[in-house]
Amino acid sequence: MGGLVTDILLIYPSLTVEERYGKRGLGDVGGNLPPLGIAQLASCLESKGFSAGLIDAVALNMDEKDVLNEIGRIKPSAVGISAVTPVFHRAAALSALIRQSFPSMLIVLGGHHATIVPEQVLGEQPCIDVIGCGEGEETLCEIMEKYRSKNFSREDFLGDYAMLEGIKGIGFRRRDGLVHLTKPREPIEDLDTLPFPARHLLPMEKYMPLPNQYKRRPVVNMVFIRGCPFQCSFCSNTAIYGRRVRYRSPARAMEEIEHVVDRYGARELSFWDDTFTINRKWVEELCRRMIERGIGVIWSCYGSVGTVDPELLRLMKQAGCWNIFYGFESGNQRLLDNISKGITIDEIRKTAKWTHEAGIEIRASFMLALPGETPEMARETLDLALELEPEYVQFSFTTPFPRTRLYDEVQRYGRLNHSFSEYYGWVPVFVPFGYKDREEIIRIHRWMTRRFYFRPAYILRMLRKVRTWEDISRYIKGLRVAARFVLSTH
Repeated sequence: MGGLVTDILLIYPSLTVEERYGKRGLGDVGGNLPPLGIAQLASCLESKGFSAGLIDAVALNMDEKDVLNEIGRIKPSAVGISAVTPVFHRAAALSALIRQSFPSMLIVLGGHHATIVPEQVLGEQPCIDVIGCGEGEETLCEIMEKYRSKNFSREDFLGDYAMLEGIKGIGFRRRDGLVHLTKPREPIEDLDTLPFPARHLLPMEKYMPLPNQYKRRPVVNMVFIRGCPFQCSFCSNTAIYGRRVRYRSPARAMEEIEHVVDRYGARELSFWDDTFTINRKWVEELCRRMIERGIGVIWSCYGSVGTVDPELLRLMKQAGCWNIFYGFESGNQRLLDNISKGITIDEIRKTAKWTHEAGIEIRASFMLALPGETPEMARETLDLALELEPEYVQFSFTTPFPRTRLYDEVQRYGRLNHSFSEYYGWVPVFVPFGYKDREEIIRIHRWMTRRFYFRPAYILRMLRKVRTWEDISRYIKGLRVAARFVLSTH
C-alpha cells in the first residue's frame, strides 16, 4: 500500500468478484485485477513530486470502515476516488463518509462514470468537490499543483473560481449550487512520456485473473494503447479515450515488459488494450522485439475480427501469445449490424479458423439480449459458438451505458433498468421487446452456458490440453464458475 502519505491517497472502492458477476459461491476462483488506471495516476503524481498512496479495497478486502481507518492513519490532504459505473454507488457512499469524518479533506472523483455523466455525479453528490473527466493524468497533477499553491486548503482552493475554471477537464460546484464543467482536456498524444504505473503501491501478490485468463503465475497486466477506431453502439470507452488510437512505442512497451519481468517475476503478461491488434506494424515490431530478447514469457491479448491474418497470428504465437479474446458478439448478422459491429459471420469464422491454426486459444465473447434479439436469434449465437469451438466462451448481457448510441436508442428496442449498480454485464438490465421478461433472458443464458461447457466432447478436448498441476487447478475453478452460472437463479 505504500508508505506514509501526506499529499493524496488514491482509492479504488470495493466490489467483490461475486458482486461483479452476480453469483454467490465463487470463492477463490480469481478475478481480482490491478486498477492500472489509478496506478498510472499515482506514478504521474510521484513524477511531479507529490507523495501518493493507493488503496485497492477490492484486493485488500477492505470495507468502508477499513478505508476510513486507513485515511485517519495516513491523514492525506486529499483523496482521489476512481469509479466505473457499477461501483459508483460505493464511491458515492465512501465519499459521504469521508466528508463526514474529514470535513476539511479535498475529495476528487474520476474514472469512467464521472466522465460519461459528470453533471449527474456533481448534481447528486454534494460531498464530492471536483470531478475529473477523460484522461486523468495531467488533470489530477494540475489539480494538485493548484491545491498545493493554496497550501492544501480546501476552502481556499474551492473558493478560487477563476483558478478552477482554468483547469481543463474538470467539473465542480459553485457556492450557489450550480454545476460547472470546464473545457475538455486534449488526450495525451505521446504515451511514451508517461511513467510506468505505480505497481509498487499495489498488493501485486493478491492479483489473480479468472481461470480462463491465464496459464502461468505470476501474471502481470499491462496497457499500451488508448483509443479505438471502431463504432460499436454499446461501447462507452471512447468517451474517455476517443476514436484516435495512440500507442506507447514498441521500444517503450518492451522496457515496461522487461521491468515487470525483472521486478515482479512475471511469467505471463495480460495485455488489456481494447484492441491489441489494431495496428499491424506496431504488433509486428513488438513481437519481433520480444522474440529477439528471448524473455520467455507467454501472453494473451484482446483482438478484433478484421485485424488479424494467418501470418500475423503465427508471429504472435512465436512471440509467446497463447490466447486471444475476440468480441464476436452474435451469430446473427442482423444483430451485428444493429450494434454497428462492422463484421460478418463469415469473417468471424475465418478469424477463429486462422487463430486455431496458429496454435492460439480463443476466448470468445458473445452478447445476449442484443437490440432486436429474440430467443431464436440467441440460439443462432449458441450454434455459432459450438461451431467455432473456442476454448472459452462468455455470454454476457447487453448493457447500454450512458453516452453510447445504444443508450440513446434503447427505447426503440426494449426496456431498460436504470439502476447503475447492476451495470457490470452479468445481470440483464436491458430487456429487448423480443423477450417476455428478464427471467426468460436468464433462463436462456443458463441454457447456453450449460450447452457449451458441459458437453462431453468439450470436457474431453480440454482435458487433453492438461500439461501441469496449474492447468488442473484452473480447470476445476473454471468448472465451478460455469456451474454457478448454470445453477444460479439470479
